[in-house]
Amino acid sequence: MYDRERLATLSAVVEEGGFDAAAARLSITPSAVSQRIKALERQARRILVRRTRPCVATEEGAALLRLARQIAVLEGEVEAGFGSADTAGTHLPIAVNADSVTHWFLSAVVPLAARHGVRLDLHVDDEQYTAALLREGSVVGAVTTSSAPVQGCAVRPLGATRYRPVAARPVYDRWFAGRDPAEAFPLAPRVDFGSKDVLQTRFVRGLTHRPCTGPAHRVPAADGYHEAIRAGLGWGMFTDGPAREAAAAGRLVLLDAERHLDVPLYWQHWKLSTTVLDALTESVCAAAATILVPPAR
Repeated sequence: MYDRERLATLSAVVEEGGFDAAAARLSITPSAVSQRIKALERQARRILVRRTRPCVATEEGAALLRLARQIAVLEGEVEAGFGSADTAGTHLPIAVNADSVTHWFLSAVVPLAARHGVRLDLHVDDEQYTAALLREGSVVGAVTTSSAPVQGCAVRPLGATRYRPVAARPVYDRWFAGRDPAEAFPLAPRVDFGSKDVLQTRFVRGLTHRPCTGPAHRVPAADGYHEAIRAGLGWGMFTDGPAREAAAAGRLVLLDAERHLDVPLYWQHWKLSTTVLDALTESVCAAAATILVPPAR
């Protein structure tokens, strides 16, 4: 049986990124934090925390981290049932991609946080990588492109985010006007959201079966990415609604009116039935249904 206090300390160290920050959060000394972690490691006979900056859980530590967070969620559920005033401290870490945060995810979780008094902790990463946070025990649920369930998790299809290629008028005039798109796309400068963003290159490979050889700019911020494309730094993929609206208003040019790229998304979550987690799943699925392309039947 693992001590609840030690498990909570492990969770605090990983969430806060270090022993000192965990001590401040728990209102104990860094020495006490270190003693609890060492005691937990002796019991598990494993190293559970890599003492890096920030501290991260080892593979073995991730299993106990998941247990710690499941206990915290269940305790929060009990406290809420007792009408405790401390339920606002219930921690709900969730992994989600930036486009989902921008376009629909907040409409699912903000009312949930207000209704159930939980503390949201959104981990924003590319949708191809969010499932890894579930495996690490870092989050209770994730919007991901993976339909294969992580161990101990269930999967629900959400639908697909539809992307369309757009560019500012000067970029269109310089690189695309009067050209075969199959020739223009690989050579034109593009804007990637970051090093993990492969939307643009996936679209070009699907269209031309060729790699992109033009300059690739990286702007890893949602607002900055969209602004960079509007400013003419290069072409990029916008979600369907904003792409069509910007094109209709003359702010951007839709580079291919027929072709698009659909990215299927899934909601993966712990197989742990509580009022809050069940409500989270239903809220996420309902919000996704209002904006995503419906899942294939």
